[in-house]
Amino acid sequence: MASVPFVHSNFERVENDFYPTIDERCVRGFLEIFTPTGLCVDVCAPDGSGIVDTLIKYGYSALGIGDAFTDTVDAQWIITNTPYKRGLVDDIINRQIKRVEDGRVFGVACLLRSNFDFAKGRKEMFGHPNYYGQIKLRFRPWWSENRDAQPIHNYVWHIWTQSSNTPVVLYADGIGK
Repeated sequence: MASVPFVHSNFERVENDFYPTIDERCVRGFLEIFTPTGLCVDVCAPDGSGIVDTLIKYGYSALGIGDAFTDTVDAQWIITNTPYKRGLVDDIINRQIKRVEDGRVFGVACLLRSNFDFAKGRKEMFGHPNYYGQIKLRFRPWWSENRDAQPIHNYVWHIWTQSSNTPVVLYADGIGK
């Protein structure tokens, strides 16, 4: 059986599937629901990121680091768009969930394709007691400056927090608060 995605993009894949978050509506969608009061860290941003830039633009304290597995992350929130390299993405997310579980951060927000949680191998990730839920974005983000074709994928923020609850599904338009 061929391993072909059911939706084809006309764009070449980027090395290591690293697609920076250049569409600030993604971060504004997160901010429609949450108001971080402390430092926000993007753990997948060795050279900064659109997430960090947008948070700073809207008055939040934020920085990027290049090691999602480091033991030293002193932040209230980890807000990230992980690389989509198979295997690596799950390891990165599980490491951040462990930070919430251990009380090292209040929350983790991961920007992912809307069907990311469908995989049976991710059952523990989304059945975790700290899984807060998801924020569905009511737009399709742009991932490049090329505007020859409309984006084809839907995205959500998956959230884990120290607050336990029955997972919720929320919606955001990307306009901010």
